[in-house]
Order: sequence, then C-alpha cells, then structure tokens
Amino acid sequence: MEPIAEVPLDIVGSDEKVWARLFAPEKHEQDWACTFEIAAPIDVKRTIYGASSMQALVLGLKTLASYLYGSDEYREKRLGIGGEFGGNLFIPAPAEFLKDAPYPF
Repeated sequence: MEPIAEVPLDIVGSDEKVWARLFAPEKHEQDWACTFEIAAPIDVKRTIYGASSMQALVLGLKTLASYLYGSDEYREKRLGIGGEFGGNLFIPAPAEFLKDAPYPF
C-alpha cells in the first residue's frame, strides 16, 4: 500500500524524520476505510471508516492531525518541520487544537 500523502517531521535531538503518512481510501464491506500511520516516537497506525471514500479520507486526515497536535512531542515543542518546533506542521488542525496549533481544519 503506497501513501497518497506524506510529510517528514523533525524531532528535537535527532536527524531521523517522523513520517506521517495517509493512504488512499479502500472499499470495506458497506463502508470505506482510510489508514494513516505516524512513525515513532508517536508510533500509531489507525484505520478510520466513513460512508464514502471522501468521508473516510477527511476523517482519516483529521484523526492523523489530532494525533500529531495532541502528542506530547508537539505540546512540549519537540516536534516540528524545517527546524522549527511546536508551531506549524503544515497540516490543518482540528478545531479542538486551535489554541495550540495554527490553520484550522
């Protein structure tokens, strides 16, 4: 399964990247499924379901963003992009995180 979108994020004190990847929705019985993964140290892989491929994709991206902006790494300013930490990850943030993250979903 190849990702349809991905972003390499920086982690303080490491040259390794934290990859966040979103995969294309796939038909799953009566619904659609969209999988995402975020590499360590967040280390999560989830499949989100929706009534349509569009809904599954949007919910997958929102859930991925929730894991990133809700992570200890982000809140403690150890996760970033382009050498800047604790700010814009160039992924829209769900409304619940607007006090912590820029660019609402």
